[in-house]
Amino acid sequence: AEIAEAKLFEAMNKDDFGAAGDIVGELWELRYEDPLNHRNGFILASAALWWLAEAGQPNPVINPLQIIAQSIPIILENFTDVIVNDSENRPGASALLGAFLAETGFDRVQGSALVDSAAIWVPEVGLFQQMHIRRFAAADDTITVNAIEAGFRFWEVCAGGPIDRANPDFTAYVRPPTSTNFAKFCWGSERVPHGFEGSWMIFGDLLVKGGHLAAARRAYLNAPLGPNYDRWKYKSELEQRLTADLSQRQATY
Repeated sequence: AEIAEAKLFEAMNKDDFGAAGDIVGELWELRYEDPLNHRNGFILASAALWWLAEAGQPNPVINPLQIIAQSIPIILENFTDVIVNDSENRPGASALLGAFLAETGFDRVQGSALVDSAAIWVPEVGLFQQMHIRRFAAADDTITVNAIEAGFRFWEVCAGGPIDRANPDFTAYVRPPTSTNFAKFCWGSERVPHGFEGSWMIFGDLLVKGGHLAAARRAYLNAPLGPNYDRWKYKSELEQRLTADLSQRQATY
């Protein structure tokens, strides 16, 4: 199981969508052989969620409809099983299943409720998803206000206290990537080396949408503080934001 899990994260970091189906198949066999191992179910559902993204890639390995037909039942069944039976992985399963239900539109109410429950159990997991699932709301929607609030609360949990919301300079708080418990959702980890950078870029975009342009620029400036920033494949997109007229960017929302 550990080998299959390592394959999953390696493929995800390389954007090797072509490997997704085989990895899901391998994890499904492990799940079938040991149905009471709920950690395997959690990783299987997570892999299927990533596999589903392959359906939107150019030239997918197999028919996108086949991917959709196979991945969605795996996602629903296994995340639900984890939520019911595995307290250790319940917050992560709630956050991911909730995000899936909310962002696909299958059930936005239940999806949001699952994400909110994850924020209670493990703030580092749930608060990020509270921000993430609300990021596409209209600029003048209260949902965007709530997304920004969740983003500030997420970073305050990571910092261990309040941050200046007008100038959220994170220089003094940065920590190296870690595999320790839920701190890895703040700082990234060996398997997810750029979570810190990506989270600040997402948050900066939300702040632009909400009209908080000075805070947004500081949020973008926080991303390069991550120790893995130079190897981040999206750093050129971040740097484009730093040189852009953010008021013009806000107008696009």
